[in-house]
Amino acid sequence: MKQDQPKAPLSTDDQSSSRRGKKRAGAGEELKRTRLTQKVIVETAAGLFAERGFGATSLNDIADALGVTKVALYYHIKNKEEILRLIYLTVLNMAEEPLRRIVESELDPREKLRQAVMHHISITVNASPAVTVFYREQAHLTGPFAREIVLREKAYQRYFEQIIQEGIARQTFKAGFDSQVITFGVLGMCYWLSHWYKPTGRYSQQQIADMFIDMVEGGLLTPAALAPFAQT
Repeated sequence: MKQDQPKAPLSTDDQSSSRRGKKRAGAGEELKRTRLTQKVIVETAAGLFAERGFGATSLNDIADALGVTKVALYYHIKNKEEILRLIYLTVLNMAEEPLRRIVESELDPREKLRQAVMHHISITVNASPAVTVFYREQAHLTGPFAREIVLREKAYQRYFEQIIQEGIARQTFKAGFDSQVITFGVLGMCYWLSHWYKPTGRYSQQQIADMFIDMVEGGLLTPAALAPFAQT
């Protein structure tokens, strides 16, 4: 029976070449890892969560979409739940401060409402997958963080309610409206943009914002508030 011949030991050149190959592979993985940031991870994961759902998306799916190994992903995040938390924080951090400045400004209620709606539409359109995840995946948040998100979301809604209430008090908006119901209607109308808006569609973001604002103002503004615009 013919015995297998022992393999010849690698020459010094072969050994050096092998080491260089491994070093290049390691360097390539390290380069991918250093290029990876939480922002990129959040944006990629938000797209997958919006498309497939949080529960149906694995860390392997996210790593594959990023073109890295799961080990490289763990260098930046602990688990899938942490990515979800980062998505929620990203949306709220973009949304809260600009709206607070609008509400606390010296603008009249009508202009405050216009700017608030335009701001919310901008968030919805420019962070579309993250906004979809924000409204759809809250059941997967747990513990103190879940309570924090609920409180911050309610505070955001109250800014809109405050604008409506101020407009009613100053007789810019019609009396008798429930500010919370109007707020839910406005935010809900803007939210659905994330499902159907396309930048290449018939209307620009600004044109859609103008249409939405005209609809809201048409129902809210008092005849006295509408009069100056009817004369122009």
